[in-house]
Amino acid sequence: MNKICVIGDVNVDVVSLLAEPLQINSDTTARNSITLGGSTCNMAVWMTHLGLDIDFVSAVGDDVLGQWVRTQLHAFGVRDKHIQTIKDDRTGTCVILVDDNGSRTMMPDFAANLKIDCDDELRGMIADAGIVIMSAYSFLRSETSQMTVDIAQLVHSSPTRLVVDAASSSPIRHRGATAVRAYLALADIVLANEDEFDALAEGAADDWTKEFANLIVKRGPQGATWLRRGKVIAQAPAELVEVIDTTGAGDAFCAGLISELSQVKDWSQLTEAECVRALTSGCNAAAQNCQHIGAVPVR
Repeated sequence: MNKICVIGDVNVDVVSLLAEPLQINSDTTARNSITLGGSTCNMAVWMTHLGLDIDFVSAVGDDVLGQWVRTQLHAFGVRDKHIQTIKDDRTGTCVILVDDNGSRTMMPDFAANLKIDCDDELRGMIADAGIVIMSAYSFLRSETSQMTVDIAQLVHSSPTRLVVDAASSSPIRHRGATAVRAYLALADIVLANEDEFDALAEGAADDWTKEFANLIVKRGPQGATWLRRGKVIAQAPAELVEVIDTTGAGDAFCAGLISELSQVKDWSQLTEAECVRALTSGCNAAAQNCQHIGAVPVR
């Protein structure tokens, strides 16, 4: 029951590390890099890098970028047998601007990622998995929202455990915090950074975090906090490093966290020490990720 199934986006990221403030309507000097991306792809690559055996479910277009994605996944040791090729569609891309503090602004084009579906094969994989991992990006888009609800309900009614990253604050606000909280409450573990936490809190009662079995708040340089039914049970400090690019740091954090939790059968009985070890592993992976451009490990 320790099989891990990661479901969601894969992109080709174009990351621009700006050498100066963005010059609107003119040129801005930058260092550009092309890398694998997409929240769940980043998780899948980092988990493989950390020694976990995962199945990654996603979709690419029938274009040269789709072929490049498969080549890159192979190079990282990630199997591509569950990556669909969508005929007459393009592979997802994302343009990412990174400022001198390492903070990133993203402009995604989801493309073939919008065609992922919960078919019989995927249902069988979920039934065989011990852990299913997703990003709320899929829920926050109308094209894949029902698919994510179907998966969450399927997992919720089985021994399989569900981990969902809250994705991004702007689409949470666009969809509506109440609906997003209701979806996330189906998960065994929810991960959110501070901006996403604030977005989820909008319009909620003061004790809204009690809705979640386990809510982990990623706090950047302040580390991470674990809440169980609204009560803080563990905290871990961040690893202090020179930050180049924060793109995908939360995805690396998830991979580090799961690398510690994957062998634990009952997450409702986790001790404080086990939670601290998992948070620390997540913070360490996130710190590694921030020391270079892009959201996947350096090979």
